[in-house]
Amino acid sequence: MAFDPDYYFKEYGLPQSELSISMLQLDPADRAVHRIADQRDAVQKKTFTKWVNKHLLKAGRRIVDLFEGFKDGHNLLSLLEVLSGETLPRERGRMKFHQIQNVQIALEFLRRKGIRLVNIRSDEIVDGNPKLTLGLVWTIILHFQILIHGRGWWGGDD
Repeated sequence: MAFDPDYYFKEYGLPQSELSISMLQLDPADRAVHRIADQRDAVQKKTFTKWVNKHLLKAGRRIVDLFEGFKDGHNLLSLLEVLSGETLPRERGRMKFHQIQNVQIALEFLRRKGIRLVNIRSDEIVDGNPKLTLGLVWTIILHFQILIHGRGWWGGDD
């Protein structure tokens, strides 16, 4: 029997180079759960990126990757400015300290609006943490799109 080069992708949902030892030790049911969670995260990332870009367009901005696009805090601040109609201060530097400060300004703004942020820290967003970035964007969508405006998912009147 010849070795199928796509075996690891078919069996584990990842190329062999990306498999960790812990993933290989999981039973098939647990691997399937991980694959489904990864697929869900990919769908959320794509959907949230489209929603963010719809609003960032009003500020003349666009992101390609949701996790990379919020790292310096500028796009996050611009998104909040568009959604709230307020102007937020921002750090102009490019060092990690400035990035963390920009994200912190955004998080503090959300807290002042009464939005509860659970376990979301500015350094985690700057580091591109996928779960926390998705959680932050979902919280923003929930507050500004659904609760405040009461409009449909994409901002229409439906």
